Amino acid sequence: MLRQRLPSTLSMWALVLAVVFLAPPVCSWGLLALIGSLALWECYSIFEKAGLRVMKVWGVLSGLVLLAGSWFFYKHSGHAGSWRVTEATVLLFESTVLGLALMGCFVGTMVHRDDGKPFAPVAAIGSTMLGLIYVSWLFNFLIKVYFIEPSCGQHGGWALFHGKYAVFYLILVTKLSDSGAYVVGSWLGRHKMSPRISPKKTWEGAAGAVLTAMLAGLGAFYLFRESLVPLRMTPLHAVIVGALLGAVGIVGDLAESIIKRQAGVKDSGRWLPGIGGLLDLIDSLLFTAPALYAYLRLVLRAS
Repeated sequence: MLRQRLPSTLSMWALVLAVVFLAPPVCSWGLLALIGSLALWECYSIFEKAGLRVMKVWGVLSGLVLLAGSWFFYKHSGHAGSWRVTEATVLLFESTVLGLALMGCFVGTMVHRDDGKPFAPVAAIGSTMLGLIYVSWLFNFLIKVYFIEPSCGQHGGWALFHGKYAVFYLILVTKLSDSGAYVVGSWLGRHKMSPRISPKKTWEGAAGAVLTAMLAGLGAFYLFRESLVPLRMTPLHAVIVGALLGAVGIVGDLAESIIKRQAGVKDSGRWLPGIGGLLDLIDSLLFTAPALYAYLRLVLRAS
């Protein structure tokens, strides 16, 4: 499994980072939108295998609007833009999209013929909105990390900072944490962490994930020091962030396991040998991206 998993992980994330660093910015959004949309489609497919009706097309379209709007707001604003976006602006946009998506789900249940099952329309609405929030809304934080900036004049000025390095930092720490959990859990795992949800997850693997993430966070800090120092990142903060991402990544992995177990499926798809689908690839990032963004904004006071 490791011989299949490692090449798939490295090749996929190498492609993502190559697009982020080498291609025009719009290509970065296109790739993120493609990954997010396919992952959401996989999530909805899992719900369907569990016997739930899902408004797949409406949910995926709403997710695309969410990702496109965030990219537009951040791309055409900021310190170098013609107008400055605020968190209130982004929150209003996201709330509007989610509100319209919910309204569309209700309209969909009104025109869809009832199959007679109790609470079937409510279940359809709930499943559609859960997938939208779980995949698209959480994945949207990757775009927020991409466009995050230091405060003006901080540590020599925000112009030294490149958000793409924050994305690289996030992916590197998260994926190394996943690998640490897998390796340590496979070799030393004895005590089951949550056998009802994921029988292979162990406390030893969880400890390996956090420790690996701490070391990766410190190493990534020195690797991207020039871009992270303007964010007030220090070696101590890098270790703390690593521990945070390692712990939160475990929750993200278990969260997807809960969904898959209810449907009786092992993988969300068959795109990547040894990994499964794209949702399997980004499950940890769905939780680590908001965690990193919150730390940068609330603790390090980035903007």
